[in-house]
Amino acid sequence: MRDFRKQILTVFILLCAFVSLAAELTTYTITAIGGLSGTPFAKVNGINNSGQIVGASANHAFLWDHGVMTDLGALGGNLSVAHAINDLGQVVGEASNPSGEMHAFLWEHGVMTDLGIPGETSSAHGINNRGEIVGASFAKNVRGGAVLWKNGQRQSLGDLGPSGSGSTAISINDKGEVVGVSSGFAANRGVVRAVSWQNGVIQDFGTLGGLHSTATGLNDRGEVIGWAEIGDQSTVAFLWQNRIMRDLGSLPGSTTQPGTGSQANAVNESGQVVGSSLNSKGEMRAVIWENGKISDLNDLIPKVNGIVVTRATSINNRGQITVEQQTRADGPTVSFLLTPLHRSRD
Repeated sequence: MRDFRKQILTVFILLCAFVSLAAELTTYTITAIGGLSGTPFAKVNGINNSGQIVGASANHAFLWDHGVMTDLGALGGNLSVAHAINDLGQVVGEASNPSGEMHAFLWEHGVMTDLGIPGETSSAHGINNRGEIVGASFAKNVRGGAVLWKNGQRQSLGDLGPSGSGSTAISINDKGEVVGVSSGFAANRGVVRAVSWQNGVIQDFGTLGGLHSTATGLNDRGEVIGWAEIGDQSTVAFLWQNRIMRDLGSLPGSTTQPGTGSQANAVNESGQVVGSSLNSKGEMRAVIWENGKISDLNDLIPKVNGIVVTRATSINNRGQITVEQQTRADGPTVSFLLTPLHRSRD
């Protein structure tokens, strides 16, 4: 009887371990985004919590809404790109006007509004749920500067200095905290650094041993993600939290090359981070970091002939992820939406 109880206990422990492992596993369905003008090619830049997706295809900004793709047009020119969308369906990006200048835009309710100033080039990269927009503006023969559009007014956010060294604001959360990148000078060497702007103050996040870094996103908890150089000039994805920059790690056996490595592109309110990493063969793969671990998203999606996702570009609070397949750096991009079938209980 005692041996029988031991057998039952052993089976129970193994079953609990299996259930625990299954609870941590996330798998996804995969949906092709498609493209404009009958092309399958598109580059995706953002997703909101309703699953609406924005990006660019056939040289035009688009909005993808549950299988329906809408061409957002331009500002009288031929080119446009959508960079971000908020939960109200407001879209921001950049588009050309009749003179060929690229201007920041806000698209809502079917209307594209020019946020730019004649004689300048500008771009909008992020928008929060309060309608506050961030990006950059560039006067002729002058380095660009980070800007914030708020309450119908545009204001400069500044840079690391000396003044005019250049900066771009990339993302803004619902608290109005802004992150991006700024040029500056350290030890008489030009650097590009991940920065934040808060209450009129710019902060340099530093690096992880190299010279350069860039912040690409943040959530409402103030967790900031991006990439930073390490000592050998390769890049690693980072999470900046509680005033500390932490290396998120790369895929097992990942090769290191100057200027490449891993990069974090987006973070949601659960702290899930998505981006890309080189694998042991030197191939770029779309990845997710969660619960302290990195996973190749190709291992979590159905095996479909010819589909290998190489970069994850955005994630929403439902865990939906936009990913790209690009076989070479200058080749066409095909994009997909990954929707979780099972989420961790944690």
